[in-house]
Amino acid sequence: MHTFHFDDAIINIPRRRDMRYLYVEITNRCNLKCEMCFKQYWEDEEGDMPYSLFIKLMDDASEFDDLRLVYFGGIGEPTVHPRFMDMAREVKKRGHALGFSTNGFLLTDKMMEQLVEMPVDLIYLSFDSLPVQPTEIGHIVPGVTLKRIKKLVERKRRRKSELPHIGVEVVLTKENYRDMGNIARVLGEYGIDALLFSNLIPVNERHAKLILYDGSVDIEPYLDELRRRAYSGFYLHIPEFRLRTERHCDFVEKKVAVVRWDGEVSPCYRFLHTYPEFVFGRKKMVYAHSFGNIKEKSLGEIWSSEDYAWFRFIVKNAIYPSCTDCPLVEACSYVEDTRRDCWGNEPSCGDCLWARRITLCPIPMESMGKFW
Repeated sequence: MHTFHFDDAIINIPRRRDMRYLYVEITNRCNLKCEMCFKQYWEDEEGDMPYSLFIKLMDDASEFDDLRLVYFGGIGEPTVHPRFMDMAREVKKRGHALGFSTNGFLLTDKMMEQLVEMPVDLIYLSFDSLPVQPTEIGHIVPGVTLKRIKKLVERKRRRKSELPHIGVEVVLTKENYRDMGNIARVLGEYGIDALLFSNLIPVNERHAKLILYDGSVDIEPYLDELRRRAYSGFYLHIPEFRLRTERHCDFVEKKVAVVRWDGEVSPCYRFLHTYPEFVFGRKKMVYAHSFGNIKEKSLGEIWSSEDYAWFRFIVKNAIYPSCTDCPLVEACSYVEDTRRDCWGNEPSCGDCLWARRITLCPIPMESMGKFW
């Protein structure tokens, strides 16, 4: 039991090893160089998780009785890792559900066949817009992502299998929001299981002008069209497009830990790396934050440590300032980076757009035994 003194209260937090979702950044390298990605602006070293360290992590994962899913995610492209398939097989061999995010470009026919045969439980493919043109007879000429989805769905049907569940994640900007309804229509025809829209967190001043959640765009007509297009057939996850009072961290609520390629254990994607972000046009440095490294301690020790337990308690109960709409934000030095806030919390979540549900990640939700 951890005992904390807070104001006039005594808070006891049990030392539970109750992590449910393990996110693993098996590599932070990528085969693409997308202009809007954090990778183009961060200060971090690139690398792949050594296979021996991955095996150690999987051994550590056995300490968690309620572990529901291992997910290959982070900032890199998982399929770049030279032992991606070996890692996938290892997770399934140990009896865990497995998911991963991908841009899809490196998914070969052979790999997709193996992923369906395994089977992997969840694949989320990134998708920005419809890279298509109507043909003379009105048919769609699919881009790379659509081709991968089509082949995965065909293989599933041949095996009469629901797995893997196929999700698509789309980052919305002023350049593609009008196409939400068409994206939902086309992807629905391809047989996806889930569609997640998120908002852009800009990494430079030019991108800061492309956000949709500053009131500069009337997005409601396009959301109405989206809902009509996606009324049935797949799970739809839509972000907020303005600040609301509620703050809710899916990483904390769903008991997620994120392990970086070098073994550092972060509470979320946001604190996985060091990079600049623009919050409603205001530049801020986000610094990587770790609660320990699995090279030195077990994941169970790190998860149940005093600092990590207190961080999760603070975030879950929103005991941190709301910097984004604070009247003093333009004159406050605390909002220049994430190291500390004016309430003494380290690191600071006060400006987090994930907590505001403006930015979303594919945090799986379980429904009837399915992962979305």
